[in-house]
Amino acid sequence: MDRMNDDSPTLEQDASLDEPLRRVAYEAGMMLGLEAVRDEQHYHRRRLTRHQYWLHGFGTLAGMAVRAEPASHPNPDDHITVRLIVGPGLGIDGLGREVLVHEPYCVHLGEWIAAQSQARLAEGHDAGSGRLWLKVTVRQRECQVARQPVLARKLNLGTDAVQPSRIADSVQIELIPELPPADTDDRYRPWGGHPPVSGDIDDTPPELTAAEHAQIAAVGNEVHAAQLRMHARLLHALDDSGVTPRELATRFEDGARLLLARISLEADDIDDIVVNPQRISINNLVRPFLTSASQLAWLARQP
Repeated sequence: MDRMNDDSPTLEQDASLDEPLRRVAYEAGMMLGLEAVRDEQHYHRRRLTRHQYWLHGFGTLAGMAVRAEPASHPNPDDHITVRLIVGPGLGIDGLGREVLVHEPYCVHLGEWIAAQSQARLAEGHDAGSGRLWLKVTVRQRECQVARQPVLARKLNLGTDAVQPSRIADSVQIELIPELPPADTDDRYRPWGGHPPVSGDIDDTPPELTAAEHAQIAAVGNEVHAAQLRMHARLLHALDDSGVTPRELATRFEDGARLLLARISLEADDIDDIVVNPQRISINNLVRPFLTSASQLAWLARQP
């Protein structure tokens, strides 16, 4: 990977949701260097992503539909060129960063499968049903651009004679072999980088005190009681996981990835997969969605 376009440091920084932020304390006559400018940028950027993470959650706001092109073919036994297309759209990834897909992205499915190892494909192969399962994910990614000459800062002038002058917001779309969950996970998952909140909505959390149990039982309106039980579960949502969602660099991306779709292909033998739209099924509704205030207002106005 290009060292200049490696966003691992930013990914790890964004995943540190328990780290107190700091901004520059400006004073007349104070000398400010590169570190101060970066701290100021990080402060405002990370305040925004944390606001989106904690108060809004993660999911698709609009668009980013995944489709196969072509959508059909008369003979399901033919090997043909199939492209997976991710359409334009907007969302918030698992770490609260804005994901903006401003134009369609595509991948040649046959070439992608040919480039994968057998062990990699086996991670998503269900021999019992004869299907290969893939998931499509997206996350925000920084891209360093506009390189220009800079003053040397090291003894070896060749190491930093050119540096990027801008950091562009971009996205990373991935196709990952993975079996779907064994059963539907209906647990409440308000934050992408933290484990789901266990317990059914009708259950009262056992950690509550007798006075808290009595307060929930005294609520006459069932909708209000369900809301209070949900809030009671959130009181202990971080007890086991801590505030930092990921500790290892290889797991930061897992928390950041936003699921877009699950794809299944008929594949009895992963060494001989026929890529044909008649053998492919795409489910876009498995993704998490974000509901905006304007959407709720529109639904309230419907007869």
